[in-house]
Amino acid sequence: MTTIHRRRPASEGGYTCGDETSARIIEAALNLFGERGYEGASTRDIAELAGVNAPALNYYFKNKEGVYSACTEYMVERIWDYLAPTIEAAQVLLGTRPDTEQLIDTFCAIQSKIAEFMLVSNRTNSWRKFYAREQAGLGPSAGEEMISQRIGQRIIGVTSGIISRLMGPDTSDEECILRSMTLTGQLLPFHLTRTSSLKSLGWDTLTPERYAMLMGIVREQTVTLLRGLARE
Repeated sequence: MTTIHRRRPASEGGYTCGDETSARIIEAALNLFGERGYEGASTRDIAELAGVNAPALNYYFKNKEGVYSACTEYMVERIWDYLAPTIEAAQVLLGTRPDTEQLIDTFCAIQSKIAEFMLVSNRTNSWRKFYAREQAGLGPSAGEEMISQRIGQRIIGVTSGIISRLMGPDTSDEECILRSMTLTGQLLPFHLTRTSSLKSLGWDTLTPERYAMLMGIVREQTVTLLRGLARE
């Protein structure tokens, strides 16, 4: 059972999140919100799946929106903990005078770390549908904003910074961001629409060998495109 360390009460939710009971509620809610969406998952069903009564859920999270916010925060914190060392190392590199190959290798390292978490980490199995619904704007807007500010914008900031260094100072921020988004977007079909992506390939699961094949192709395409962008 995952244990959530005690944190200060959320500014609007009015709850304290810190023991085994709240952990069970969040895990249950992540599954039900992912399967049924925000509107389709009731607090009663979440409480039942978590093995608690409705008053316990209200005690920790106040209401359904509070549970949803806690789920998003829980997921965001763990994703960022996983990605932070790689992103921060890239930020340090950008503060130096890296050459083209260093920049490309760093971009690929970020891409690889994102792929590890999204595609092969066991922690994401119950989160994938929840995250997909959030990215599609199908949950409360506060959740989408939290993911964008605390994960998406940080990744885009450093990856577009790498592209800017490769292409030169005359390249617009808009172009660098678009190129970053399209390059990192190569992974999204296997994260957000995994079932249909695997079906198209005739695969039932993403084995280590298939994952290695996928990432080899992604890296090859990324390196080729980034080298093509690098100024002479």
